[in-house]
Amino acid sequence: ETISARVTNSRLDMRFYSLLCIFVALMVTALPLSAAAALPFLSEENTSVSSPTVLANGENRYGYLYVSSVEYTMKNMDADIVVRYQIEPWLSFLVYLFGKQDLKKRILGVLQYPEYGYESTQSVTFSYVNSEYAVLSVRNAALDNQDNSYWIRPHSFGCTIPTLTFIISGSDIKTFSNVKDMEKGIGFFRS
Repeated sequence: ETISARVTNSRLDMRFYSLLCIFVALMVTALPLSAAAALPFLSEENTSVSSPTVLANGENRYGYLYVSSVEYTMKNMDADIVVRYQIEPWLSFLVYLFGKQDLKKRILGVLQYPEYGYESTQSVTFSYVNSEYAVLSVRNAALDNQDNSYWIRPHSFGCTIPTLTFIISGSDIKTFSNVKDMEKGIGFFRS
């Protein structure tokens, strides 16, 4: 066998493997959850991962994310945010396979940042993302009232957040349950 024939065969093997991976990934994502549970290698009986915590009617679900909590740590106008979530175990593989860009897009969909009308002043930076939580920063998440106080505008999330926490300072922590819309916003003083 010549070197060029071996190289050609190797390229064909790599293409076949790539196409096979894409086909399997598409087949798995096309399956409804009930059909996926029927497959022996995807059933919960064969895995030690617990099923996601779900509110009634899946209200805390955004795409394949089941959000458990969102925690804001306010730094005057800016916010550091930790989003905790669960992903269906069989989808974690696809997130790993195709990268974290779609996961980041879903997290931004949950948080709804940058806010409509503030795209030019708000910026979002991810510090860390994995299959359980994400850490990100939002610049200009609050408005400066110019009197040593700030205001987080009324805000709607992409799904219901079971536990929403705002850490203003070590002694000023506000916690809310089952929040989809913050209709009044939150005011706080300079830290």
